[in-house]
Amino acid sequence: PPPSLLDVHPFDPNYFMAAVRNLVTMSPGWTFYKRLLKLKQMQASSQINHQLTVIFLTFGGFSLAIPILSFNVFMVIVIPQRPEFLVSTLVCSLIKQFCAATMNSTFAISCAIAILRYALVMHDKEMKMPHLIGIYFIIAGPLYLYFVLAFFVGVIRKNDECPYFIEIEWNARPVIYFGYLSLIILTTDFCNIRVLWFLIQHKRKMSTQCWKNNQFTRKDQDQLHLSIGLLVQSFTVTCTFGSTILFMLLFSYDISVPTWLSTITNTLSSISTLLNPLAAAIFIRQFRREMLRTITCSKV
Repeated sequence: PPPSLLDVHPFDPNYFMAAVRNLVTMSPGWTFYKRLLKLKQMQASSQINHQLTVIFLTFGGFSLAIPILSFNVFMVIVIPQRPEFLVSTLVCSLIKQFCAATMNSTFAISCAIAILRYALVMHDKEMKMPHLIGIYFIIAGPLYLYFVLAFFVGVIRKNDECPYFIEIEWNARPVIYFGYLSLIILTTDFCNIRVLWFLIQHKRKMSTQCWKNNQFTRKDQDQLHLSIGLLVQSFTVTCTFGSTILFMLLFSYDISVPTWLSTITNTLSSISTLLNPLAAAIFIRQFRREMLRTITCSKV
């Protein structure tokens, strides 16, 4: 019979290599987040366009990456030194479910930003930080609700990191959960495509005008570059995390998946945490310039 919620077990030592792989693939993103936060503090507010986008990408992504990074650091550093470390089914389930909720809700950040920029560019409706936070929680709310619901209607089953784990076992659960994640990602793609297409058409229209006041401004150019960056980021997430969603669907229905494929999909999922700060670092002019200046100075 499955153990009770308070029964204690050691962590699975076989998860060590997966934790190392997660840290290796997620650490560059963590470094970019910290660097962007530092640059954000250095820049005067009047010097940075897209304030809301930058703040939400960096602070939001930085905060949501902390739980999963902390857990993997714990698995890599503490568990090898104390293999006898015991954890209850309840505590391990809380940790893993919370890490999954925060990790997956990072996609809600990109989606909220995409919706905000869609409203701004397409409908000239400027939103403030409270609106953006509200949109984020509306999108991410079902993910956190699932986290809470698992402890009321879930059952105990075997798992990888935790020997036993609380999970909802509704037949339609994988389709609903991963379908919702797919909807978030595809909504982000749609909004970014529409905004980018609108800006490209706007640039073409301005290039055909002879009036000086209708020129494509530096601010418009920055918006275009940011749109390209966010679209590249969202498309990459669609490819990387999309494969993970497919794998998890197969795994949820006990369909055998090769170990090498599992390794690839998990690695791609971890890499996706790097994409948000990269979009800001590469495609936002002020940050790109400051990052290059910092790198150049560090080599002197």
